[in-house]
Amino acid sequence: MAFAARAGLLFALVLATLGASHTENGVVRLLEQMRGASGPVWQAHIVSVARLTFNGEPTVVSSESEGLRVSVRHCVGEVCDGTYFDGERVYSFNMNGTMVAPSQQAEPYLRALRIVASLDFLTPSFFERGGRVGAAGSANLDGRTYRTIIVDETKAVPLRLFVDPQSGLVRYARLPDGRDTFEYRNYRRVGAFTLPFEVLHDGRIFERYDDRAAVSSAFHPPHGLLPTFSGAPDAIPTDPKAVTPIVDCSIGGIGVRCLIDTGNSGLSMSAELASRLGASVVGTYQVRGLGGYSTQVVRAGPLHIGNAAYPEAYYIVLSDLRRYGYDAVLGADFLGASGLEIDSAAHTVRLQPAPLRNAITVPLTFEHFVPIVTVSLGEIQTQLAVDTGDESNVNLAYDFYAKHPGLFSVTQRRTVGGIGGTSVEMIGEIPEVRIGDYRTGPQRIGTTQTLQGTAFGHLGAAFLDQFVVQLDYAASELRLIPRRG
Repeated sequence: MAFAARAGLLFALVLATLGASHTENGVVRLLEQMRGASGPVWQAHIVSVARLTFNGEPTVVSSESEGLRVSVRHCVGEVCDGTYFDGERVYSFNMNGTMVAPSQQAEPYLRALRIVASLDFLTPSFFERGGRVGAAGSANLDGRTYRTIIVDETKAVPLRLFVDPQSGLVRYARLPDGRDTFEYRNYRRVGAFTLPFEVLHDGRIFERYDDRAAVSSAFHPPHGLLPTFSGAPDAIPTDPKAVTPIVDCSIGGIGVRCLIDTGNSGLSMSAELASRLGASVVGTYQVRGLGGYSTQVVRAGPLHIGNAAYPEAYYIVLSDLRRYGYDAVLGADFLGASGLEIDSAAHTVRLQPAPLRNAITVPLTFEHFVPIVTVSLGEIQTQLAVDTGDESNVNLAYDFYAKHPGLFSVTQRRTVGGIGGTSVEMIGEIPEVRIGDYRTGPQRIGTTQTLQGTAFGHLGAAFLDQFVVQLDYAASELRLIPRRG
């Protein structure tokens, strides 16, 4: 549709929404002025870069946006992570680009800010999906007079915009009750567009860019390691002697044993394997387990498992991994793109499985790229990490147990080892565990003294052994079929 025709449609929609009074015609003229002043920002792919120093290290923060979608990437050297907003929900992505959803909730406030930043409220599609723009009079801020309008949409919170009547550019946005003020300033011409290079939130820097550019390439959300299959996905045998799912695989052409570990935020390999591969070091990482230490990030691959091949990727080097009987840990990056089914009775795992019928389906959220479910331990409801790399049944973070010591009585103590150290696990029994609409009878439960834990503890491999398990990171779902009646 031509620019003039789209503009005519926009103004017709505004008039239909507002009526045709003198004041409302003034809003239409203001919107027309704003479109001319900014250019069609809402349809542009904008790349923005800020160079900062964070924790003493040079850091690059880059963002890509198009319409309501925006991706923000934090990079130290070539190792990057960040967040992606698809217009409704926020996702985190890690150094390999794997995306997970920390929450199931929509983000109406962030959507409102993106409607303003992209000037989406100047488009016909905004009104077609129920958006509204209304006159809100004039207002004085810092000795200057602004035209103000209320921008509202069904999936977003309303915002009051303060528009400079001379330039036609948005200077402030705030909630109608006066809270949370965003200030847009240092506007510069970028090709066909006029963009702010600084955004303040309640007087403090929120965004500050060194460079901004409109690019002709398509906007692509982050994505993780996309596997290719030679034929239909195979059932992959697991070690029948192990509680945890351990499989044969190869990395960079070297055959190794790999642990499939939902408690791992990405991919890891032993220091011995990294040395054997001659893997190039690209950054550092702080490992957290029963203890913690600083280690290296290397780039290696490709990874082959069954008849699936994954491209080169970043791996975290674990100096104390090989003693557990494997050289690689396949976590969120392996699971994020393909989905996984674990059948411990058949000693197999399967990639890209068809959804289980009549399964107990439990929604997942993610913390540090580890899947989290809501579980009831007796009368106490809590959030636990689904951790196929933990041999335990139910393993609570010690701080959580200290607050709920009546959950179980300790009948056994044992020394346990994990990445970064050793600790003491205290074990007992709990009468009932409920997950989704499934209740299971007496269950072994423990707490590990130095376990900080993801969420408030872990559902380990021994608990999951009671089910055929499907993990679908893309759909944010855990599916369970009980193996015993």
